[in-house]
Amino acid sequence: MGPALGPGELSAWTVGPLLLSALAASWVLTRGVEGRSLVSLGLRGGAPGLGDLGLGWALGVLLIGSAIGVLAAPGWVSWAPASEPGSAVAAALRLLGLLFIAAFVEELLFRGYPFQVLLTRFGPTTAVVTTSLLFGAGHLQNPNVSALAVVNITLAGALLGVAYLRTGSLWLATGVHVGWNWAMGLTELSVSGLPQFGMPGIEAVVSGPGLWTGGDFGPEGGLVVTIVSLLAIFWMWRLRPRDLNLSALAERPSPNGVYASSAPTDS
Repeated sequence: MGPALGPGELSAWTVGPLLLSALAASWVLTRGVEGRSLVSLGLRGGAPGLGDLGLGWALGVLLIGSAIGVLAAPGWVSWAPASEPGSAVAAALRLLGLLFIAAFVEELLFRGYPFQVLLTRFGPTTAVVTTSLLFGAGHLQNPNVSALAVVNITLAGALLGVAYLRTGSLWLATGVHVGWNWAMGLTELSVSGLPQFGMPGIEAVVSGPGLWTGGDFGPEGGLVVTIVSLLAIFWMWRLRPRDLNLSALAERPSPNGVYASSAPTDS
């Protein structure tokens, strides 16, 4: 799910302007065109919004963490000491901040206003499939990309789309996105083809078959993540908002089943 940026391009100077542009476009379309607030995109304020974000982050870490654990069990991925200078805590927090901004930009672009328009006009399946395909296509130029990597990024987009569809929280989808990417970066694995982020003290060693480990693209280029993503999509598709203790949004559109507590169906 990593950002569609080339090596060395993930910095405050690159993601900051993208965030401002995405927020401005979302505000114009939501407030200016439809007279709704940004809350209606699934951006609850205060403690509820932070709770959604934190819960999504934990889910993202758990999902990709399980894939990394599967790869580490037979020794296909291992870690060796490294002499990278600096504080590991500071590096982890900096990485978290950058990945949060990058993920939030992509969620605004793919699961924000455009998703709601597709959902209202064409239904949930079209909204999820269309935004997922565009999400996968947006990573075609990432370093070391492969056909399986594009499939997996597309599946990741479907997971995020279903998470948004079932909960109505763009913060939760953003949290999943951030947690997923951060766990890979923190363990020094490539994030959607972007090279290791230089975490002090450790270096990842990938020695297993590329078909399963993803090789230089990172875990998202391998079959383990394919399986994890499919299982997660199935679980999230069956989810109810109450299962995550999420309350309904104060403002929301009323398109075909979004945020509904019943099983998702097309109309």
